[in-house]
Formats: sequence, structure tokens, C-alpha cells
Amino acid sequence: MSKNVCKMTGMILMIISVFLLMAGLYLPQAGISGTITIPCLVTGMVILLVGIIFYKILKNE
Repeated sequence: MSKNVCKMTGMILMIISVFLLMAGLYLPQAGISGTITIPCLVTGMVILLVGIIFYKILKNE
């Protein structure tokens, strides 16, 4: 992949991960059970790590 595609993919993944992390942190206050919040937090962290890898590491190759 080109550098621009890696950078854009990383940015999109990081934006999506922010929304998942916010959902995982603020849904418990709305009364939603832990069965939804824990997967949101875990998925958000994984997508954030993948986004950072795409943005920082793969664009340098």
C-alpha cells in the first residue's frame, strides 16, 4: 500500500476507536449492562492499536 493509503486508513481506524472507547466509558452511566461496555472497550483498544500501527509504522516503509 502507498504511504497515503496507510496514513488515511490509520486515521479512520483511530477515529472509529475513539467512538468505541467513548461508548464503552459512558454507556454504563446510561444504565446499559456490562455485556456491551466491555466489548466496546476491548474493540476500541484493539482498533486504536491497529490504527497506530497503520499510521506510524507502515507509512515509513
